[in-house]
Amino acid sequence: MSRIGALAPADFARRLRAGAVLAVPPFAVRVQSRLGALHRSMHGLYGEFDLLGNAEAPDFVIRVDGTGGWRRLLRRQSMAYIDTPPPYVPLPERMAPLMFEQALNWCVATRTFTHLILHAAVVAREGRALLIPGQSGQGKSTLCAALVTRGWRHVSDEFALLDPRSLEITAHPRPISLKNQSLDVIAGWAPEVQLSEAHHGTPKGTVGYVRPTRAAVDAAPAPVRPAAILFPRFDAEGEAGLAPFGTAAAFIALTACSVNYREFGQAGFVALSRLVGELPVMSATYPDTATAVGLAERALAGTAR
Repeated sequence: MSRIGALAPADFARRLRAGAVLAVPPFAVRVQSRLGALHRSMHGLYGEFDLLGNAEAPDFVIRVDGTGGWRRLLRRQSMAYIDTPPPYVPLPERMAPLMFEQALNWCVATRTFTHLILHAAVVAREGRALLIPGQSGQGKSTLCAALVTRGWRHVSDEFALLDPRSLEITAHPRPISLKNQSLDVIAGWAPEVQLSEAHHGTPKGTVGYVRPTRAAVDAAPAPVRPAAILFPRFDAEGEAGLAPFGTAAAFIALTACSVNYREFGQAGFVALSRLVGELPVMSATYPDTATAVGLAERALAGTAR
């Protein structure tokens, strides 16, 4: 096992061309690609992650390559190939890093059967975790990145992997995806943060990533238990503050954020009922990052005052 960042870029590129198994906790992912854009991006963004031996049985197998055929005559594009027809459209070759992240998200969402999966960021401090649910565009990733740069543990950005019996969350740290103005917000909030190259003109606008730290990767084997739930809402003109989130409304919102709630049946119903029944659930309205961080601290303390 070797850390990706310790390898020379050319050595890492050679391994990816042949196919390499990466430890992306809690999964082992076999990645193969001939695209230089993906080689360079992964060497940077996944530099603190480990390469496993090729004898390691992967949970997912993802190949990212050009599209070939007539498409290549028009423009150089990238596509992720797995063992079923891909549910997404090609992207320009320079966006191969986004294609990989999209494919890995799809694999986690559709092929993880041991955890109830929520679209939620998860951060923790002093052993207590804050669950930040929300669909894309609601500010969970921006708030996650802001908190991580202030010393909170980076547990997950995109998915919360919830054990429906223990209510513990298995860590899944990945590059934190930021879109459009959020990139400038985080760059201004924490100038020292390691941001990837910004990808312009994607289906979601401009997209970039925050590189995970080695501390987040090393801590990944330790699950966390949520202590509070916070629904974020950026509003430049609204009144800032925390407000209690009704139990029934919170339950409905969490089911809407789950990608496999129906598959868990009664166990999923019971798990989410326990979450909203046992934990303080709040919404946060804020006009800026500093206010959002302060409200998150209060939410973890379990008070709306």
